[in-house]
Amino acid sequence: MTQDLFDDTIPKKRKNNPELLRHSLILCAKDIMLRDGIANLSLQKVADMAGVSKGGLFHHFKNKDELMMSVFELFIAQVNTAIMAHMDNEFGAFTRAYVTVFFDNADIGLTSDWAGLIRSMTADSQMHALWANWLAQKLTVHTSTDDDIRLTVVRHAVDGAWLGEVKADDLPVMRDYLLGLIEAMDR
Repeated sequence: MTQDLFDDTIPKKRKNNPELLRHSLILCAKDIMLRDGIANLSLQKVADMAGVSKGGLFHHFKNKDELMMSVFELFIAQVNTAIMAHMDNEFGAFTRAYVTVFFDNADIGLTSDWAGLIRSMTADSQMHALWANWLAQKLTVHTSTDDDIRLTVVRHAVDGAWLGEVKADDLPVMRDYLLGLIEAMDR
C-alpha cells in the first residue's frame, strides 16, 4: 500500500531546517531575556519555548554564553543593515545614520524591546568587545566621512541615551539636536 502524498490526513515527517531552528532559538532566548532578565535565562526555558529538546538546543549552541552572544550578534546584524540603508557619502554619513537608526527605528532603536537588553549587555565584557569591534570596523570603513572628534561626541551621546532613562517624549528633541550639531559642523 502506498502513501498518498496529497492526503493531508497522513502525518508527514517534519522537514529538517537547522538554520530556521537556530534562528528560532535565538529569538526565544531574546524573548526570555526581555521577560525574565538575562540572569534568569536558562537553556531549558529556551528549549521549551522553541519546542525542542535541550539536546536539540545543544546541537546549535554549546552553552548559555554562546546563545547569549548569538542574540547580541543578531542585534548587531540588524543595526548594521539598518545603518547601511541610511548611508550616503556626505560628511558624518555613518554618524547621521547611527543617530537616525537609534532614534527612529522602532524595531532596533531606543524605543524597541532591544533597549532593555542593551543596557544589560553593555555590562558584559565579551558583548561589549563584540560591539566595540563592530563599531571600530565601521569607523575604519567610513574614515573619509566620520573621522572627526565632534562626530565621536555625537555617537557617544547616542550611546548615553541607550544607558540612560531618557523619556520617550525627549527622544525626538534629542535626535533633532544631534543631527543639527552634525549639520552645523564646519567641514
